[in-house]
Amino acid sequence: MIFNALDHARNYSDYLDAIKWLHTPGQNAAFACKQGDIAICDQGEFPAKWKRQGDFVMPGTDSSYAWQGMIPQRENPIMLNPERGYVSSANQYPVDPGDYPYYLGGSYPNYRGMMINRYLNQMKDISIEDMMKLQTDTYNLFAEMARPVLIKNIDSSDLNATERKFYDLLKDWDLRYEAESKAPSIFKEVWDSLTSIVWDDDLEKDNMPGFYPHESTLLEGILRDSAYEFLDDIRTPEKETLKQDVNLAFKRAAAACRLLESEGNLVWGKMKGTHIEHLANLDPFSRLNIMNSGGVYAINSVKEDHGPSWRMIVQLTANTEAYGIYPGGQSGNPGSPYYDDFVDNWVNGKYYLLWMMTKDEETDKRVKAIIRVTTL
Repeated sequence: MIFNALDHARNYSDYLDAIKWLHTPGQNAAFACKQGDIAICDQGEFPAKWKRQGDFVMPGTDSSYAWQGMIPQRENPIMLNPERGYVSSANQYPVDPGDYPYYLGGSYPNYRGMMINRYLNQMKDISIEDMMKLQTDTYNLFAEMARPVLIKNIDSSDLNATERKFYDLLKDWDLRYEAESKAPSIFKEVWDSLTSIVWDDDLEKDNMPGFYPHESTLLEGILRDSAYEFLDDIRTPEKETLKQDVNLAFKRAAAACRLLESEGNLVWGKMKGTHIEHLANLDPFSRLNIMNSGGVYAINSVKEDHGPSWRMIVQLTANTEAYGIYPGGQSGNPGSPYYDDFVDNWVNGKYYLLWMMTKDEETDKRVKAIIRVTTL
């Protein structure tokens, strides 16, 4: 019902009437119209929780820990015609936690959203081409914040020739996830190594399966305090420092990078190993070992098995102009030339002009087939 209502929406009021039917976990419903209004609503059904309620296991026999109700729809986070001139969403926190009266919980990595806002704050007279470049941007804001800490604490005088090579690549990196670059892989290996050095000793005590804290937890901890308490390995009598942990992390990462390089897999596109899986998980029907740029902290957030499922740019001129692409094709038949014919253009950041078909174009030569549905 919601999508039918959105298809027929003509203004902001119609948009609000349509999205109220979205009774799912939160979805960012963006809006723009030719009258000039823009909006974004974090729409869905949200429990009204106190801070940290539901983040951990709570007593199921005590009803005081149960949800006490839902956030009223009219109080869901929403932004209409902001003074800055744009709305944006890349899974960042949808409201200022200090101003919003409810606790939303969940995970809200800010780096991609911060990068989008950085660009939009600087851009003027934005064109279709500008937006294509923005959507496929590979800059790593997380690394912009983390690398200085690593470089400052690596003792470059204690490196052998191979380690020095990796150190120089990391130090001189342009902070972009480019497929043919080795530096993004080196950064990932160093940060992953540091993460395990910092957290493994503390998590070992509970002897339970689990996950590392978010990357931002460690980054914010060491940026705020070079004597961050978790830097110490509680299994040893000495008190480890940030410098010790970073140097150990780099040494371990360099050994891993040396092996990856010997196998020809240190360049980012190969290390990342992006693949587009068939729903049945059948390799012959999938696209494997895709060499593409982008990464988890970039606006172009391409990972091993996730990425932008639909890039679209719409210009609300009198005759709507739109461009888009998705990582697949227009046929579900693996034997069809249209099965995966979009993938290469998606990898290379290209777009197709979208046909905004009108009723008088039903017999246009671009129509390949007609499906007629009848009811009994």
